[in-house]
Amino acid sequence: MKLISGMHRSGTSLIARLAFEAEGDLGNPATFYPGDQWNPDGYFEQLDIHKINIPLVNGVWGKLSYFKLPSTETILARSEKLAPLIQKYGKKYQGKIIKETRFTLTLPAWIKHGAEVEKVLICLRNPSEVANSIKKRNKTILRHGLELWYIHNKRIIETIGDIPTWIVSYNDLLDEKTSFGELRSALSFLDLHLSDERITELKEQCIKTKMNHNSNINCSYPKKIAELWRTLQEKHAKQLQN
Repeated sequence: MKLISGMHRSGTSLIARLAFEAEGDLGNPATFYPGDQWNPDGYFEQLDIHKINIPLVNGVWGKLSYFKLPSTETILARSEKLAPLIQKYGKKYQGKIIKETRFTLTLPAWIKHGAEVEKVLICLRNPSEVANSIKKRNKTILRHGLELWYIHNKRIIETIGDIPTWIVSYNDLLDEKTSFGELRSALSFLDLHLSDERITELKEQCIKTKMNHNSNINCSYPKKIAELWRTLQEKHAKQLQN
């Protein structure tokens, strides 16, 4: 599987839509999770993957789990009962592009039970913008959104090991000056090699600067968040130089 993941509200659905429009194989569109007011263009997520990732994260607590996310150890313990499904859908979606934000937390379970993860594309967005979007959607405080941003990004970075990884910047994707290059490199990483003309068409069709409803929102971050944000920005900048 070629995974598209990252913290919620960080552009994963936009990247998945772009990959789909670029004729990437994301599985059967008829079984995508439907769009809603938060993502009217759709999520491009397979319901099969939800059957595994949602119970791995939620456990018996349902959506309340997002007030205190389960540890990796807890997710691995829960995965024992879901091992047959992980193996089944790991094979079903082998070689396909699969988008799901919860892989930031559940990837260790998929790896443990034999899913072949070819590469991981991580969508990265400014922590304060993410936290503000989470605050609007989930009616939580800003501090909680920042903590979620930290946990999701920290865990996926800790998990990927030597799996080929690419970071795509949501902020750069929406910036007219950097949008084309950011999109081309992301699609190329997913083995979708398009002409410049087609990339320009996709950019004009799918990417609008107004999509960032929380631009120019900044706040003072706790030290651990500021350090991780800086590290991820440096990783993103370095990969573009290679």
